[in-house]
Amino acid sequence: KRPAPRKQRSPCRAPAHVAAPPPARPTLADEPPLILRLEREVEEAFRPQMRAALERKVGEAASAWEATRPGCPACGQPMPRKDARRVSWLSRFGRVVARPARYCCRPCGTTRRPLLEALGVEPGRIGGSLARGLARLGVVVPFELAARLAELLLGVRVTPMSVWRCVQRLGEAAVRHAAALSL
Repeated sequence: KRPAPRKQRSPCRAPAHVAAPPPARPTLADEPPLILRLEREVEEAFRPQMRAALERKVGEAASAWEATRPGCPACGQPMPRKDARRVSWLSRFGRVVARPARYCCRPCGTTRRPLLEALGVEPGRIGGSLARGLARLGVVVPFELAARLAELLLGVRVTPMSVWRCVQRLGEAAVRHAAALSL
């Protein structure tokens, strides 16, 4: 006599209360794709011209700002020009150099550089869209990875500490903005 046919079993599934294994962490490739390398070559070839054009635009803005004498934010007195020292900051196109006028209030000793205030840059720091981009990277990935991504995607070599500083400055600005809105 033949044995009775066996019933087919359905495949075993993991119970619902058991978590699935975590997905594998993404890794950053050692070499960017060809299109990124080609775009970087073009960007590197024209970066000096872009930096020079940016410096010209900053010079034009400086001329416009020097046409008016700023008032002292502390006492309201007009501020005479003191000097124009060379300053620089890092932008997406490289290190930008300018000579913004510095004004000093004699009665209270307050100093200002209206051009730098208008540009939103600080001497010796990372400024402009580069600072904002680094801060955004630093918010979503670890600082070390953000620095590597900045080099791969933007063609700018920065340290993880520079990314951290950009994140801190963006956070401080957000706190000031929120405080001003709540007044």
